[in-house]
Amino acid sequence: MFPTIYQNTYISLQTLWVFAVAAMLIGSYLAVKRLKRRRVNFTLIIEHSTSFLVSAVLGSRIVYFILNTDAYFPAFDFRTLFNFISIWDQGFSLWGGVLGMLSMLTYRIHKEKENIWKWFDALIVPGLLAFMIGNFGAFLGGYSYGNPTDLPWGVTYHIQNVRYTVPVHPTQIYAIIAISLLLWSKFKLKKKTQFFETDGNTSIYLTTGFSGIYCLLNFFRGDLMLMIFDIRLSMIVSGLLFIISSIYLYKRYRKYNESI
Repeated sequence: MFPTIYQNTYISLQTLWVFAVAAMLIGSYLAVKRLKRRRVNFTLIIEHSTSFLVSAVLGSRIVYFILNTDAYFPAFDFRTLFNFISIWDQGFSLWGGVLGMLSMLTYRIHKEKENIWKWFDALIVPGLLAFMIGNFGAFLGGYSYGNPTDLPWGVTYHIQNVRYTVPVHPTQIYAIIAISLLLWSKFKLKKKTQFFETDGNTSIYLTTGFSGIYCLLNFFRGDLMLMIFDIRLSMIVSGLLFIISSIYLYKRYRKYNESI
């Protein structure tokens, strides 16, 4: 594929990071439009942009360190601290960054006494679209790849960070297709029911669908990941999130049926 978009003696532009930046910019633009439409205090993001950035970077580095303990913690000494602040090694976790930023956002929303569900409803769709863009970058760059497959749409990578030289499942494309169908289902259901008019129901519905999709995709993933009892950590986390959000979604839907 194309792990590097452009490279010369001085500059190397990694495909994944170019698409990650594009995803962030497009997602941010769409998020601002949706926040304005929902009449929330979106200037909160601008006023505290530095704290959001710092939280995202810290969360990204912390989770990456946890997932790569063998590389970063041969011994706990001064070098460990130096390795943590050496962000130029490109050791970042996407989900760590998301978790760090969401934690700070939740704190700021609560402090400003804003409606947190309105915020999440406005942000989750741009977030999923950004995730799709990032996944296409991962597809081109050879990240989050799948297990070997004999299916005709298997993809062969000839780059160092992919450990297979045979065709593998394009799990990044699977994710894009599945999330597209999830967003389409929400769009169709919104025309038939007023369930999504209640603050929070959009967030819970899409979170349930996304966590279920992400959990199932782990069956096809072939990239290295921290394992717990021979189960991928990402599968455990997404599976637990799916169970919790499913219960919450069921309770919300039952309450909605009782009110009509």
